[in-house]
Amino acid sequence: MNIQQRTAKTLSPPGRSATPDVAPAPREEWLRAREDRLAVTYEHVGVGIVEVDQAGRMLRVNQKVCELMGHEAADLLGRSIFDETLPQDVAQDLGQFTRQVAGEIDRYTIEKRLARKDGSYFWAEVTSSSVRDASGNFLYAVRVQHDISSRKEAEQARCAAEERAQQLVSIVESSDDAIISKDLDGIIRTWNPGAERLFGHTAGEAIGKPVTILFPPGREDEEPGILARIRRGERIDHYETVRRRKDGSLLDISLTVSPVRNGEGRIVGASKIARDITDRKEAERKLRESEQRLTELFAAIPAAIYTTDAQGKITYFNQAAVEFSGRTPALGSDEWCVTWKLFNPDGTLLPHDQCPMAIALKEGRAVRGAEAIAERPDGTRVPFIPFPTPLRDSSGRITGAINMLVDISERRQAETQQRLLLDELNHRTKNNMQMLQSLLFSAARTAHSEEARKVLNEASARIAAMAAAQRVLYGRSDATRFAAEEFLPVVCQTIRQLLPEARIECGAAHGVLSNDVAMPLALILNELLTNAVKHGIKDHASQGVRVSLTDQGGRLALCVEDDGEGFDLEQVRKTASGLQLVLGLARQLRGTLCVTQNPSRASLDFPAVKI
Repeated sequence: MNIQQRTAKTLSPPGRSATPDVAPAPREEWLRAREDRLAVTYEHVGVGIVEVDQAGRMLRVNQKVCELMGHEAADLLGRSIFDETLPQDVAQDLGQFTRQVAGEIDRYTIEKRLARKDGSYFWAEVTSSSVRDASGNFLYAVRVQHDISSRKEAEQARCAAEERAQQLVSIVESSDDAIISKDLDGIIRTWNPGAERLFGHTAGEAIGKPVTILFPPGREDEEPGILARIRRGERIDHYETVRRRKDGSLLDISLTVSPVRNGEGRIVGASKIARDITDRKEAERKLRESEQRLTELFAAIPAAIYTTDAQGKITYFNQAAVEFSGRTPALGSDEWCVTWKLFNPDGTLLPHDQCPMAIALKEGRAVRGAEAIAERPDGTRVPFIPFPTPLRDSSGRITGAINMLVDISERRQAETQQRLLLDELNHRTKNNMQMLQSLLFSAARTAHSEEARKVLNEASARIAAMAAAQRVLYGRSDATRFAAEEFLPVVCQTIRQLLPEARIECGAAHGVLSNDVAMPLALILNELLTNAVKHGIKDHASQGVRVSLTDQGGRLALCVEDDGEGFDLEQVRKTASGLQLVLGLARQLRGTLCVTQNPSRASLDFPAVKI
């Protein structure tokens, strides 16, 4: 039986029974009126009603459906109910509707989301009922839908609140910090596992007890002050104190205490988070001890030491720095150096922002080998050597610098005294060598034997060569080493004076000679030049001797070359006393003598001085 058939049998016109003798005309009017009332009711009922065929197409919709969907009725008719369903909700509705059309079920209810014309959606509770003919065949379905968005939002809000609450519970339970709540009388109300680990009391042992069970003797007076602040609505952040464990041991903790309010906003208690800071306190203690030891060490060092920040502002200085500079530096305002004024070694003014400490900070490098002069407020000046070194953090960023100023006044005085002594020694040595050379020269002139005159003249020439090397060596501030370009010309000039007929060309000279090398090398050069001039040169007008001293990859090479015929070293080795002297001195220098006849050349190769 369809719905129209059931309606015709159960409804009668008002005031009359449903009998066959009813007049046709009044009955038709009554049915028409009834249908009109049903149509009005259908349109204005407070729920959405949709009639759909077995394919799910909308055959009829009431006004409430149009209001919910934001469409005109004409826009919805013929469209599938699944087109307006959010994709993620289609499968469940379609599955139930398919069973309904197949006759497996006559009714089902589902919650799903329906899209509006403007793109938004709302939650609807849909009840789908079958309408069948007398044979039970599916004709259409009537779907009644209610807007349940408000309920869904409330459910979602409740679920979210429950989830947040559960998250908070999980956080509290899993926190490594002790999280405790207490009422305004200081009685413990909650106690998390972190509190049990930190203080040793179980929740059963702590809850209901006064929080003062955690206070060591002498600190009970802290609690009234904390509760008073909580009652005023204050929050206490990072309050560092000491508490007692169950076993009686003490620990340093940091407390954060916050008021707890009820639903009416009234303060009913407090929550506190306690964090163990024992390790941090111990580290701070060790740091203070380390800083104290460092301060004591700096104070004990007999040299001016100070530090700056990354901008060059003075942050620390020791007492030696005060004595050195003749003033007390101003922390945070003095820059770059603790001194009153600075000068370069030549006496010119050195601006503080150009001093070695400023360079070290600006260029990020340690400065070594610099010298400067500090002037005190009383006008006295102090020569010194600075040792500025940048300080960096773990990431390599410059955080400041440290500098040590070494007073070299005594060293300067010692150097001056040493220079005077060296000058005196040089003067006396020069006079003695000149006297010895004069005695040898006089003896050679008065000697009756030609052999004696020869020996005395050779000795005089050797003394002259040694004197030339000595003048170069002791004419410098550093008497331990000197340059080859200073040594070679002086020795060559001395030999020219002894052999005026010779044409001696002094060539390239570079390298560094030590004091130990200078004298033997001067004697070797004298012997080789004398031998070349006397035995190698036949025509002094057209022939000459060339000499050079060069550094060749860490070894020095002395080369004497003439325009003569040369000689065979092996043939004259045993008979020429001068060459025997050269060979002996070459061994002393750990060198090798090499002689060639074409070209005529004698060369000595020996190790250079390491700088």
